[in-house]
Formats: sequence, structure tokens, C-alpha cells
Amino acid sequence: MANRTFHKEPDNMIPSWAKIQNWFINQATQKEEGGRGGQSMPDLEVPQKPKFDYQAALEDASKSMIRFRKPEHLIRRVIKMIDDEVGVSHTGILLFKEGKGSYELIDSKGKGGDKIPIGYIRLQQSSPLIEIFSQRENYLLSENGALIYDDIYDLLHSEKEDPVLQKVQKVKLAKTLAQMDLLRASVCIPSYFKKTLLGVLVLGDKISREKFQREEISFFVTLANDAAMAITNAKLISSLQDKIKEIAHLYEKEHKLFIHVSVALATAIDARDPYTHGHTERVTSYADAISDALADAKEAEGIKNFRESLHIAALLHDIGKIGVSDNILNKKGKLTPEEYEEVKEHSNIGAAILHPIRELGSDIIDTVRHHQERYDGSGYPAGLKGKGIPLMARIVAVADTFDALTTDRPYRERIMEELSVQVIAKGSGTQFDPDIVQAFLNAYRSGTLTGTRLNIRAMGFKWEDKNK
Repeated sequence: MANRTFHKEPDNMIPSWAKIQNWFINQATQKEEGGRGGQSMPDLEVPQKPKFDYQAALEDASKSMIRFRKPEHLIRRVIKMIDDEVGVSHTGILLFKEGKGSYELIDSKGKGGDKIPIGYIRLQQSSPLIEIFSQRENYLLSENGALIYDDIYDLLHSEKEDPVLQKVQKVKLAKTLAQMDLLRASVCIPSYFKKTLLGVLVLGDKISREKFQREEISFFVTLANDAAMAITNAKLISSLQDKIKEIAHLYEKEHKLFIHVSVALATAIDARDPYTHGHTERVTSYADAISDALADAKEAEGIKNFRESLHIAALLHDIGKIGVSDNILNKKGKLTPEEYEEVKEHSNIGAAILHPIRELGSDIIDTVRHHQERYDGSGYPAGLKGKGIPLMARIVAVADTFDALTTDRPYRERIMEELSVQVIAKGSGTQFDPDIVQAFLNAYRSGTLTGTRLNIRAMGFKWEDKNK
């Protein structure tokens, strides 16, 4: 075993692991509003260690984390919790700084003078520790991807030649061990978003001299990856907010810039799923055509800048899918009930992501939240019914469904346009607002929807030209 330095504290200073989880969930589910602090640490006098559902804790943490306006604050709070409650000699996190092209220590906590100054350590992308994580070689060393100092030390000093050393260079492992020494790390845990390494969680030795349990490390691995998604979302929102502030004083003259930012954001969402590439652009085009066919709808008069707001809402209607797993979005088979429930969260997640952007207005955010409602009240997330569903959400619902039917998906091939029109027409009064369906049929017949003029009457549908 490696000769590591430990610090001993009294046993009554070592809290139960389950109490740490309860504290974290309570912290994660509170909103950061008005500068109010979180719940105080739990009373650590109770020695009993109750059973804890780690899976449920992680699911709750994942859903709550995306609602934090500044997830990096949550990360710092978690680091402090680990340091105070797990009882480690040092805890820190390395985050990738795009401007510098390196991983920099942005937060550090430690007992007994072991805290490393922030910014003191900076690892380049070519450094052995970062390379092992970036090239996913860490999964050759451990099932959950965590690098454990003692395990690497034993591997390097074993008398038997381990097969792992044929896949990971021994020199690289030795240099990685040296860098973990520099970081005073007993365990290093990667934080990935998709295939990109965003950061590394660094845990020093436990002061109790105990080893980290497998359940503990697995919890931190999953937590680190959830935090990576939260950081990415925060950067996305921050980037959009910065753009909005930048053009605020030139709103009348440069308002198209905001549209372009929305398009870029929508394109980034589409890029996650090759099957739905261009989906947002098409839905927006269909929604614009339907709104034109509505002519002078009185209901639209109550919405400020109706056509422009509808355009932006259609562009951003699926932004919440950034919080849905790629495995679920790209699944070729039927979704399980649990997976479908996660997909259904995308409308609420999208509204939560856009909520801090006050310039968007409530009409756009409500459209993102309610575009999956059904006219008969059987939709989600709120089960709104009839005209109680926002007008723009009713329009986007028809446009979204038409594009879903006429494009290939992982679980089925596209349906012919004519059959898709029939599906929309049959859904009038149940899934869709009859007035919106009529406008859709008008737009489709006139050719403004898809650029092709078709004879709706010949397909068996009534068509009413409201301009006559």
C-alpha cells in the first residue's frame, strides 16, 4: 500500500454518510433567491446510520440542480459539505477554463492547513492526469472511472505484470500518481458533459483513516456528472443573457440579433439528435405559416408582438431537452414508463432555464412550458384544457406534431405528408384546437406551410377560406 499521511480526529467528529446525503438533498431542492442561505448542517450527535436510497437521492439532486441559477455556487457548497462532513484532509475542484485552455483549481477546502491556494495549481490538457480522463483510460483502471491513489500505487509496484499496463503506459501512470501527490489527492473523480471533460473533483485522505467506500465514490461520480450538466446549462443561459444585455440599448435597431442568438441556441439543441436535425427550424416555419392563416385572431391581440413572440417561442420550445439523457433521446425502441416521465420533464425544464431571462416575457416561457398540453386536457405538464392552453402553445403543438410525423425518428420512419395532415385533422377537438387545425389546413392547402399548393378537398377535408 502507498505510504500516505493521515490526520486523526476524535471518533465523535466523524458523521454518518446517510446524514450527508439528506443534507445535500435539502440544500439542492431550495431555490437561490434573495441571497438567503441554505439549511444548516444536521445534528451530528445521532450515531445511528439509517438505510438510504442513493438512487432516489441522485434523481432528486439531478432534477433540482438544473434550477439553480449559478450551479457553480452549488458545487462550492458540495465541496464544503464533503470537507466538513466526510472529514477529508483536502477537497478541491479543477475546472476547465476555455480562455486559458487549462484546468484550474477554482475552489479548495481543507483542515489543518491543507487548503491549497485557489489558482495555484493549473493543469494543461496534455498533462497525464487530464489525458487519462480525456481519453477515458480511467475506465480501464476502475469500473466507475474514479482514479484511486492506492490502487494505482499498488498496480505500479505489483510483482505481477497487470494486463492494464499493456493498455495504459506505465510512465503515464507514474506521472499521474505524481500529479495526484501534488494535488494531495486520495481520489480524483472526473466530471463529464457528454464526451467532454469539464472538471475533476479532488478528494484528499479521510481524516478517520478509513478508505472511501465504493458506494461513496459512485455517489460522487454521478454527482460530478450531474454538476457538469448544470454548469453547461448555466454557461448557456449566461451567454444568452450577456447577448441580451449587449443589445438592450440598440433594441429597436438591432433586434434581429436576438433572433439569431435564439436560432443558434436552437441549432445547438438540434445538434444533440441527428434524427431531429432541423426540427426547430421547421417547427418555427410551420408555426409562422399557421399564425399567418389565422388572419386577425382577436386572441392574438392580447399578446405583445405576437408574431415575433411566436417565432422565438417556436425556436426555443425544445430547449428543455438539454436536460434529458442522450440515451433516451436517441433510443430506437419504445421508452419505458420511467424514461417517458423523464422526457415529459423537458417542458418544465425548458421553462425553468428561460425563467431568469426576463426579456423573453411570460408568453414565450408559458409556450415552452405548455406546448405538450392537449385540447381535451389529457396533456402535460399541467393538464390544461381548451382555450385555457396559451394560444402560442396551441399553435406550436400542431406545428411540432406535424414535423414529428413527417420526419424519421429513432423509433419509426416518417409518414407521408398527406397521411400526416389526416392525423392532424382527426386530432381536432381532442389533441388540438379546432381553430388552429383549420388554420393549419388553410396554410397547407395554400402552399404556405410546405411550399406546395395541394387540394385539401380532394383529400376529404373541408377547407374554409376566411379571407373571402
